[in-house]
Amino acid sequence: MTWQDELQNLDAELAAGRISAEEYRQRRDAVLGRAQGGQTGPSSGGFPQQHPGTPSGGVPQQHPGTPAGGTPQQQPNPFPPAFSWGDAAAQGAQQAQQQQQANAGGEATQVVPNPVAGAPQPPGDSESTQVVNLSQAQQQWPAAQPPQQPQWGPQQGWGAVESTGTPWGDDLPGGQPEHGDAAWMRQGPEVFDSAGKSGKGKLIAGLSIGGVLVVGLIVALIFYLTSGGDDTTTTADPTPTEQAPPPPTTKELPEPPAANPTPPANPQDVLVGVDGPPHPWNGPLDLPALQGHKSGVLQPQAVLDTAIQNGLTDGWFTKTDGPPQVTLLALRMPSQDAAKTVVEKYLDAQQGLAVDEDLSYKGVEVVSTGSTFRTAYVAHGWVVIIDSSGDQAEQKFKTVLEQQLAHTPPTVRS
Repeated sequence: MTWQDELQNLDAELAAGRISAEEYRQRRDAVLGRAQGGQTGPSSGGFPQQHPGTPSGGVPQQHPGTPAGGTPQQQPNPFPPAFSWGDAAAQGAQQAQQQQQANAGGEATQVVPNPVAGAPQPPGDSESTQVVNLSQAQQQWPAAQPPQQPQWGPQQGWGAVESTGTPWGDDLPGGQPEHGDAAWMRQGPEVFDSAGKSGKGKLIAGLSIGGVLVVGLIVALIFYLTSGGDDTTTTADPTPTEQAPPPPTTKELPEPPAANPTPPANPQDVLVGVDGPPHPWNGPLDLPALQGHKSGVLQPQAVLDTAIQNGLTDGWFTKTDGPPQVTLLALRMPSQDAAKTVVEKYLDAQQGLAVDEDLSYKGVEVVSTGSTFRTAYVAHGWVVIIDSSGDQAEQKFKTVLEQQLAHTPPTVRS
């Protein structure tokens, strides 16, 4: 059994799973080692071996194929002979014809050596083999042709000797192998190892690119959200809004007469006299009367309660039955602030009456409804209230107000 047959058997056992990849490599390396070290000529498969060198003694060794009696050859070239497709095809065709004549009429198969066996092989790799049917050998390998244009099969011919194509044509995956690339001649588990490494490399590259893209998208999204939020707050689209009407212009109120430096000492000195039929309750007011039968002189009740809670002591009441009716009321409070609190409560309680700027003064706010006119102001610790209603109430109110402000001017003017 030749070393090519042993390699073929190893391939078959590896494919059948009877041996492991490690055992396959060990046994293959052993066979290749024996083949390289023990053979001195071309094997039965047509692969010529290169002699290692010159034997001891310095006499050049005669290579096989040298005619008897021929002159000894020069020292062998350390590089293998140049490969020629024409010589390989002629040698294969000659061997096919010899085998066909020996097995004429029979149907058998033969292991045909790779026609590129003459090419240098990388160490550790087995030589590629091909199984062909002898019944078809006549069609695939015709009689030897001149070396210039050898033929390989009836359909596709060999190229010229200078051609760098393969005997199987140029339709192999990956195209023609480059010089020194023996990947297309690999066999055994090395093929799967290379495929696995390539697949892992592509997977790692794909995951890396995908990770970079994801990080880029996240950064872009964060930048868009942060910048978009700032733009929204700073560069909002202007929307037409209805312009608010200008605030009403307030009339500059006139100044009342200058305040007296000393407050009135008696309640009857606070109010002025009014012409007209007097009311029966005219006169002084004390706290029991205000809390009893004369509680109606100060309305509404919330104003009277505020005055009592803030220290009301006594007062004076003047009223004419008219028409028009005119009422003046003076209330003594313990302080100017207490008097101001009662005045504000009285004006706030006048529901339905509007401010009349034509009759008001600084510190003296007048409210009216057209037939009723009222006001209240502060003079030191006194609360002064004026009320006029009925026919010609406005003119009567205006006259009494001017007289009262001249008699007891206000001390609070805001």
